[in-house]
Amino acid sequence: MAKKPNQNETQKPYISPNELAERWQCSRSSVDRIARRAGLRRLCLGKGKNGNIRYVRKEVLDYEDKRLISA
Repeated sequence: MAKKPNQNETQKPYISPNELAERWQCSRSSVDRIARRAGLRRLCLGKGKNGNIRYVRKEVLDYEDKRLISA
């Protein structure tokens, strides 16, 4: 289950794939696969394999809300 964001996290507009891997308790490759299938947009900073990827935090939070299952 995804952890709830603290106040500092909600102020940042973007989240890195490594932060998502820690948040979702999965591998980085799983984050990439899940994000691709969910249609999460990526912000690419730089070029090639040295470029940094960031996801839009609001989209991530919306995705998590949609995936919650109520008992």
